[in-house]
Amino acid sequence: MQTLIDLYGPAASSGMGSAVFAAQGVTFATLESEALSRYRIFVGDSWDERASAWQGSFKELYRRASGETGSIDADLHAIKDPALRGVVAMMVDEMEDPAAARAALADAFDGSSVRDLRLYSLGDGEQMAGVQIASLAEGGEAVFLVMLLD
Repeated sequence: MQTLIDLYGPAASSGMGSAVFAAQGVTFATLESEALSRYRIFVGDSWDERASAWQGSFKELYRRASGETGSIDADLHAIKDPALRGVVAMMVDEMEDPAAARAALADAFDGSSVRDLRLYSLGDGEQMAGVQIASLAEGGEAVFLVMLLD
């Protein structure tokens, strides 16, 4: 987790770039609302100015079946939307050390304790586009990685 934070940044309300959030007590039923909440926190004050635009772009892109093993790198690279593929490239391929990024992502999102993994699209419907990875591990521990770019 610390490596993921070192690469993508701690929880923040910058509204641009990336940040990692964690939460306790999350369930399968609440993972989406928790993901939306972290997205709202990340966008910060501009959420209130354009809430419908921000919320309108929040859509589930992918869900890894419970108990299924997978590859977050492959899951991200399977996204078809051209705008979001650019975000994925920045998140993985264009990092200073792509191998370290892939390893940190795999460690956080492909481990045997991960019970639910979802990818969401983010953005304002105009200039901003992004991707959020939301995962739920045994015991209700959730990790959210948000990346939002213009």
